[in-house]
Amino acid sequence: MKLFLKFLFLWGLMTTNVMAQENVLDLRGKDLDTEIHTLQHQWQMVFGEFLSSEEMQSKKVKFYINTLNTWTGKEYDGKKLPATGYATFYLRVLVNENQKNLAINALVTSTNYRLYINNQFLGEIGKVGKNKEEAKPLYTNKIYKIPPHEGVLDIVYHVSNFHYRRGGLVRAPLLGKHDVLTESRAKKIAISFFLIGSIFFMGLFHLGSNLFRHKTKLAFYFSLVCFLTVLRTLSVNEYILTEYLNFPWWLSTRIEFISFFLILAFTIKFIYHMFPAFIPVFFIRAPYYIAIGASILTVFLPLFYSSYFIPFMQLTTILTGLGLLYFIAKESIKGDKEVIVALVGFIMLFGVTVIEIMLHHYRIVADLVFSSGIFLYLFSHVVIMANRLNSTHENVEKLGQALKVANTELEGKVKERTKQLDKQNKALTQSIHQLKRINEEKNGLIHVVAHDLKSPLNTNLGLIQLIKMEGGLTPDQLVFLKNLEKSNKQGVNLIDDLLILYNMESQKEANVSPIELPEYLSEMADKHRGTASLKRIEIKTELTTFSDPFFTDESLLNRILDNLISNAIKFSRSGTSVYLKARLEDEFLSFEVQDEGIGIMEKEHNKVFKKFQKMNNKPTGNESSSGLGLSIVKELVEILNGDIGFKSESGKGSTFWVKLPNLKKNEFAEI
Repeated sequence: MKLFLKFLFLWGLMTTNVMAQENVLDLRGKDLDTEIHTLQHQWQMVFGEFLSSEEMQSKKVKFYINTLNTWTGKEYDGKKLPATGYATFYLRVLVNENQKNLAINALVTSTNYRLYINNQFLGEIGKVGKNKEEAKPLYTNKIYKIPPHEGVLDIVYHVSNFHYRRGGLVRAPLLGKHDVLTESRAKKIAISFFLIGSIFFMGLFHLGSNLFRHKTKLAFYFSLVCFLTVLRTLSVNEYILTEYLNFPWWLSTRIEFISFFLILAFTIKFIYHMFPAFIPVFFIRAPYYIAIGASILTVFLPLFYSSYFIPFMQLTTILTGLGLLYFIAKESIKGDKEVIVALVGFIMLFGVTVIEIMLHHYRIVADLVFSSGIFLYLFSHVVIMANRLNSTHENVEKLGQALKVANTELEGKVKERTKQLDKQNKALTQSIHQLKRINEEKNGLIHVVAHDLKSPLNTNLGLIQLIKMEGGLTPDQLVFLKNLEKSNKQGVNLIDDLLILYNMESQKEANVSPIELPEYLSEMADKHRGTASLKRIEIKTELTTFSDPFFTDESLLNRILDNLISNAIKFSRSGTSVYLKARLEDEFLSFEVQDEGIGIMEKEHNKVFKKFQKMNNKPTGNESSSGLGLSIVKELVEILNGDIGFKSESGKGSTFWVKLPNLKKNEFAEI
């Protein structure tokens, strides 16, 4: 209550900007040995001149202004003063003549000063000047020893401002004994470092927790708020950044502005992620992006212009705080302990934020009000997060016990199931051995059956040739023998295809050997020219130059090309052409077999590579077809780790393409 009444009293003084009374502050009879007195009084001001105390006293028309006020916008000599300019401030302080070891803590002005007492120069902060080029701003508090006196202290400040939106002697200096002032300032700095360290380690803990344990936006935003609070504490009050770390004014002030803006942005993000159930996301978007935008602009704009963001952002902070206070208070009615703790903490934060804004606006010396308040606020949220973490650990322990019981039960079930699986594995092993034996018997039977079936068919073909050689056959007999020969050949070809399929199933890898492609492909084309000429079909080749041998299984490649070329001839019309094209691309052999035959209907494309498929298109020379040729080709290509495909249109021919890898360096393909 005492602090609140003091605040109202000072605010009342601030509202009276100009008073027509002599600038004399009488401290005689005051205890200056143990107490510190604020030189809060009406100071005489002359704008646009740097004067001595005698020159100030000689002025006939005197202008007085309270130290807590800026000259910006004040009526002076019939006009409003601008933010930029320079002025002299004068105050006479009366003290006891025997008062020794006095000192003055000259707090920051906007934005530099030169200090004189009894016409003796004590010091300068920044550089005072009459224009922007001469003046250099600086914020730092400094204690000066007052020289011997006779009970009268004529205090003169020369102040200039060309870098900020407000100028003037905006904070009242402090007067007292040198030891008392020094000790008081040391305590404030010690408390500042205590708060900085506490808040920094809170942020570091939650950042580490977020990085190495549980990645949550809640902990991340909390750590950002902590670090930004540390930066703001370093850049205000005792101005640690400039005094101890030698930060230039423009950098320290930008940190002060940006940390204020971003504390708003990330605090509302943190609170939203703390209570997403009842804080609407639309409510936090506008102030968040406004704060981010103001921070970005502050990085690039001159500080004189970016300082005008401060009042707007202060208003945004108050309105956002009122909204969040409403949502949290409304939810706290339900009795949730976490929300109630958050409400108490947020009331403290909102209260000190409003005080901080008012103090910033009127430049009252607030010492550590904001830092202390936000420390308590952050601590309240640490309590909430610790409570949540504790609840989580309790749940984990309960789940751990339940998991232990479940594991014990599961172990028993696993043992029982393992016994059952062992029995099944034994039965399965026996079945596998039995299937292997049956398969071996089947393979032997296939050889026997194939031999026994093929022998009589070949015998029949031999007898047919002998009968033809005897001659004297009638035309009907010749037609009969021709049909009989065709049927036997179809049977032999079908048995050959079945044997090929069987051999492929038995073959585990390709027998790789080098092939000279130009000679090989030419020989393959020549091999089929005789059959093609019977139908007046021309085989044409388009082969690129192959410098190195190609490694693959020559036997399997023979079967692939034989099937594709013979198929092309079989389904081509008389007088057309079959093309064999080959090229080597990046260690792959790509070749195509193209015909100008009857093509394949689109609805039958899915049957092409399946076994025993009969399609509507028939060979043009009444040749036989087992329905196994292309399925065999596909399996052969897969053994060689290759790809096969085709494109065809009914009545316009077909093109089958194959792409095979170079199996050099003893590489092989498995089925």
